Amino acid sequence: MSGRLPKTKAEWAEAAAAAEACLRIESARLYGFITGGPTIDVARCERVLAGAKRRGVILTAAEVDRAVDLLLRELSHRPPEAAP
Repeated sequence: MSGRLPKTKAEWAEAAAAAEACLRIESARLYGFITGGPTIDVARCERVLAGAKRRGVILTAAEVDRAVDLLLRELSHRPPEAAP
């Protein structure tokens, strides 16, 4: 797993919300609702969610919705990725 792992329960909650947001965006891409964007590391998202669950983190729908909103806003301000 690349990247650092969360340390505190608050960090685990933040990371879990971001992971769930990424999985929702990936699902939307798979269903054809959106195209393009960054590659989502689904396995890492699932590992972060499992780690958060082991630590007693329970996400609310509002937390995940907020994370999706923030992620979509950030992605909409990025320049398009160059084709390989």
